[in-house]
Parts: sequence; C-alpha cells; structure tokens
Amino acid sequence: MNKLFQTLFVLLVMSSQGNASPAKQHQRVDAGKFLAFSQPNSSNTQPRNLAGLFSITEYHALNIKQPHNDFNQLYQKALSGQTELETVTHKIAQQSNTYTHTSGVKSKQRARDKVAVKYTGNSDKITDITRTSIVAKNIPALMDAFELLEKNTQILRIKNRFVTPNPSGYRDLSLLVRLPESGIVAEVQLHLEAFSVIKNGKEHDNYELIQQIQRLQLSENRGLSDIEQASIDKLRKESQGLYQQAWDQYLSA
Repeated sequence: MNKLFQTLFVLLVMSSQGNASPAKQHQRVDAGKFLAFSQPNSSNTQPRNLAGLFSITEYHALNIKQPHNDFNQLYQKALSGQTELETVTHKIAQQSNTYTHTSGVKSKQRARDKVAVKYTGNSDKITDITRTSIVAKNIPALMDAFELLEKNTQILRIKNRFVTPNPSGYRDLSLLVRLPESGIVAEVQLHLEAFSVIKNGKEHDNYELIQQIQRLQLSENRGLSDIEQASIDKLRKESQGLYQQAWDQYLSA
C-alpha cells in the first residue's frame, strides 16, 4: 500500500510540473550545432529524488551524426574519443560520488558489421563505438552525475528507462553526448548500482542462455520447442523478478 501511495505521489508531482512549466520540454534542434541555450532538463531545477528522476524528459536531437563518414578515419578518432570520454566521466564520478564502468571501445569488426547491416554503410550514423557507464549508489548521486554531464558535454539524446523500463524490467538513463574536444558522439549509460550488479551478473548469464537456445533453433531452421520456450520464459521471468526487487529498494528508500 505504501508503494501505491508513493507511485501516486510521484505521478501527481510529475503532472503538476508538466502543467506549470511546459517550457521545460526539450525542443528539437540540429545536432550539428552546440546547444547554446540552458538545457531544459538541467537537474539543478529538479529535486534529487524519485520525482526528479521521473521528470527528466526524453529527447532526441535532429540528424545525429559523427564528424567523419569514412569508417577507418572515424574509428581512429573514436579511439581518442574514448580517452576523452573516460577522462570526462572520471572527473564527473569524483564530483558526484559515483563510479565509472567501461568495457572500452566497440571492436572494429563489430562496429564495421553494424555500419554495414544497420546503417547501410553510413559510418557517420553509428553512435556507440565510444561508450561508458556511470554507476550511482542512489538517486541523488545519479541526478548529480546527469547534471554534470549536461554541463560538460552536449546532450543529443535521452532515453529515460526509469520511466519506461525495458521488457526485462531493466532501468537506466541512456544518453548520447557529443564530446567537446573530439566532436565524437558517445554513448553514456547512467545506472543505479543494484541494476548494474544484476545486468553484469545473473541477468547477463540468463541472456547468454537464451541466446544459446535461440542460436540452436536458428541453426536447425525450426521453431522453438515447448520445452525451449518454457526455458526462455522462465529465464526472462527470473530477470524481471530480480530487477523488480532492485527497483523496490529505491522506491522504499
């Protein structure tokens, strides 16, 4: 019952904010131009709590492109962009009491394959060669990190998956930012720690098991058997349960 009242309170706060200040919604702009205006989602005008997190609006700039369309040139630039990104986010982590988690740049072959398959050879459209994550122990720290990203990079896209989680129940802030020195577009994910632990642990194991089942099915050119489908459903339900338990920690904090 307490969770129901919390949810109703958050929705009421969001509704009143939306009615009182519609000008805070992002305007669509040309991504080739740096955002010269004060970014409407700036966290210094929002509470560092669940209501503030829910009030971060989704945003997508127009025509998001990398500074180079030649793949080899872009990938080389992305390597230096990764260093710049890690430097920026490390400083943000120090200032916001968070920490970073990075797997480095996407491999050259995976990036090349994605450009060929998803973007029909347009190298300037791939946006996740350079990437990293910022992990926060609580919502106030995550909001601080988001505000510092707004101040130190150009925000091009915001997906607020705390408001609209993935089917698995996973939640985060997924951002695309343009780095100020290299001009590279990079992916930054802002996680809450409990979600990060699950994503990189049990949920990752479940994902790999599901992939194994699906690869076998495809290799044999057939549909999923009842046993295989039941196994996939069980693994997905387990992941959903883990993420819900994680989310409940923050709802009751």
